[in-house]
Amino acid sequence: MLAVSLLSPPQNGPVPDLVKVAGLAKSLEPAIYYSERGHAQIGELQETGVAVWDLGESVRNTNMTSAPIIVRQLDDLSDSIKTLAIELTRFFAGVDGDIDNILLTMEWAQRELNTLRSMPSSTISSVWSNTHSLLSRVGLMSQGQIAQSLLGMTQQQLTRATLERVFNEYLNVLEESINSELTYSIQLFQLFEAIDMQFLNLQRTVIREQDTQEKLEGDFLSSLWTKVIGVNASKLRKYEKNRDLLASVRDRTVRNKHVLVDHNQRLRQLQSNLETLRRKLVSPLVRSQNSSTLTVEDQIKGLEGTYVQLKTSREVQRRKMLEIVYGAGDKRHGGNGVHMLGQPSLEARMV
Repeated sequence: MLAVSLLSPPQNGPVPDLVKVAGLAKSLEPAIYYSERGHAQIGELQETGVAVWDLGESVRNTNMTSAPIIVRQLDDLSDSIKTLAIELTRFFAGVDGDIDNILLTMEWAQRELNTLRSMPSSTISSVWSNTHSLLSRVGLMSQGQIAQSLLGMTQQQLTRATLERVFNEYLNVLEESINSELTYSIQLFQLFEAIDMQFLNLQRTVIREQDTQEKLEGDFLSSLWTKVIGVNASKLRKYEKNRDLLASVRDRTVRNKHVLVDHNQRLRQLQSNLETLRRKLVSPLVRSQNSSTLTVEDQIKGLEGTYVQLKTSREVQRRKMLEIVYGAGDKRHGGNGVHMLGQPSLEARMV
C-alpha cells in the first residue's frame, strides 16, 4: 500500500486561482471601447476650442459694452478646452498602454505555466513528491531545509511557487493600471468642473450684455432726436447685429458643452467600473493563495480564453485608431470633418 502511494502521480493541493484574476482583467474590456470613442472625439474638442477662439475674435470687433470681458472669457474657455483635449489624449494613451501591459503580462504568465507543464516527470520525482507530502502531513518535514537542499523542490512546491509568482505579478499589474487610471480621471474631472464653471460665467455675462443692448436700442428708438431726424438705419443694424451675435455665443457654447457632458458621463461610468474592480481585487476571495484546485492545464486554458478576447478587442481598436489618425487629413481637406460654431451641434454628429 505504501509503495503504491509513493509511486502514484503526486496530487497538487490548493493553489492561487489565476483564472479568477483573468476574469477581473476581462472587466477592463469596456475601457478599450471607451478609449476608441474618446480618441475620435478629441479631434472634435480641438476643433471646438478653435471655434470658440474664432468667436471671440468676432466679438472683439464689436463696440459692445462687455466685449473685452466676453473676449477674455472666450479665450480662456478656448484654452481650457484645448488643455482638456491634450489631457484626454494622455489619458487614453495611458489606458491603451495599461491594456497592452496586461496583455504582455498574460503572455508571460502563459509562458511560465507552459514551461511548468512541459517539465518531464519521473518515478524519482514522484516518489520524492509523495514522500515529502506524507512526511509533511505527520509533521516530520515542517522545516525540510536539509532534504530540500539535497533533493530540490518537489513538483508540487515548484508548481505552487510558480503559480504564486505569476499570481502576485498579475495582481500587481492590474492594481497599478486601475489606480493610475483612477488618479488621472480625478484630474480630468477637475478640468471638466472648471470648464463647466467657465461656461456658466460666460452665459451670465452674455445675458447681461443682451439686456444692455436691448436697453440701448430702446433708448435710441425712443429718443427725441430719433423722432426728429428719423431712425439711423446703420445704428439700428449695429444693435441688431450685436444682439444676434450674443444670442449666437450663448446658443453655440451651450451646444458645444454637450461634447464635454458626453465625455464626462462616459468617464464617470469608466471610473465606477474601475472602482468596483479595485474593490474586487482587494477581496480575500481573490487574494487567497489556496483558493483553487484547478490543474495547470486548466489555468492555462482559462488565461488563454481571456487573453484572446482582450487581444482581439485591442487589435480591432488599434486598427480603428489608425484609420482615425491617417484618415483625419482627408476628412479635413474634404470639408466634412471640420466643425465650426454655427454648424449642426456636435452632439448630433456623435450619435
